[in-house]
Amino acid sequence: MSSESMTYGSSSAIFRYFLSSLSEVVEECGSLWRSAFSLSLNPRKTGENDPAGLTYGDYFKAVRQFLENREFRVVTSAILEAKQHLCRARDIDAIDIFLVKHGQFYHPSRVEVRVSGRVFTFAVNVALSFSGKSCIEREYDLLNRLSLTPSGAYLPRGYGYGEVILPNGWEVKLFLGQWFDDFHEFHISLDPKDQQYKIRVWHGHAAPEFLTPGQTLELYRQIAMILTGCYDPESFEQVFPWHHAAGDFIVNCSSDSLRIKLITVRQYGALLETPDKDEITLLEAMLFFLVNLSIRTRLDRLDGVGEVVWAGLAAVEETVRGFWDGLSAKVPRWDLRFKEFVASVSLLELRDICDAVADSYHPLAPEIPVVRDHLAAHAAEVFASLQAFSA
Repeated sequence: MSSESMTYGSSSAIFRYFLSSLSEVVEECGSLWRSAFSLSLNPRKTGENDPAGLTYGDYFKAVRQFLENREFRVVTSAILEAKQHLCRARDIDAIDIFLVKHGQFYHPSRVEVRVSGRVFTFAVNVALSFSGKSCIEREYDLLNRLSLTPSGAYLPRGYGYGEVILPNGWEVKLFLGQWFDDFHEFHISLDPKDQQYKIRVWHGHAAPEFLTPGQTLELYRQIAMILTGCYDPESFEQVFPWHHAAGDFIVNCSSDSLRIKLITVRQYGALLETPDKDEITLLEAMLFFLVNLSIRTRLDRLDGVGEVVWAGLAAVEETVRGFWDGLSAKVPRWDLRFKEFVASVSLLELRDICDAVADSYHPLAPEIPVVRDHLAAHAAEVFASLQAFSA
């Protein structure tokens, strides 16, 4: 196994490099180290915008340089903030860097920092593409801003942002963030046992497993609760866009209580603009938010990469339940008032809102045909759920 020890100021740390597990060692100056690093979601496919000459070695060196900068300042400050453990550069014995995913915007690493027999684990979001670099600094700021909301505990903390220039002149932007142990992506998948669409959790190298019906209900409830907790009913600001297909949410189902995290916030802003913000306007905007949430939470891609698929009725009912849980935690005074408001909304009015939400999506978005096919039935299902909860 290849490793390299580097003396940096008063620190001497051993660095090792891997793909997603310890069994997938990336040897320095080995064949993979010198191989082209693609910015495509398919790591073996070269994209049109890939920088000439970018290699896996460049990727790992960029992460390493970011961690080493200013005598490991980003690492030592993160350990102090996250774990209340005072750590100096010379205390760092080793750092293992794992390339865990090729995403649409980032190519994140998991880093394991070894300090005097203890291991501290963090995530490093690495932006190499133009699209990733255009949003990573904003996302870093948004994660720390939203940490102050009721949903802050469900989002990762950001511990430090930086930029690295590779020898070929390519700019890399990165930030160190919180790593959630034993949390995994999930997607709608076809269960071969009964040919039903269900939520499947992807455990890295372990065999994927399907959630139980009860776990599926709780998953949709928590997603709605988290996004509602981030919603500002006064300014209409919200996390948007977000996508199940992109793996924006992750789940831990290793214990009796299922837990959800939202791991990315690429944008946060108001979807509606109006000079009038009286109570009725705020309530109407809140209903628009809920309807949009109810539609998007039903959308996924089969196994995360296949055709666009539409979740079942349970997603609607638990989205409404989770919305109310999030609203009560965030702004209790709106709870009763919103129930009174939605009780007065007719099915026809709700259909119009569903149409308005669908019209707000990009007309060429791949999910539009699926949304249009289900929109009338969806409006009726949302209406029934709202009436039940506002009774």
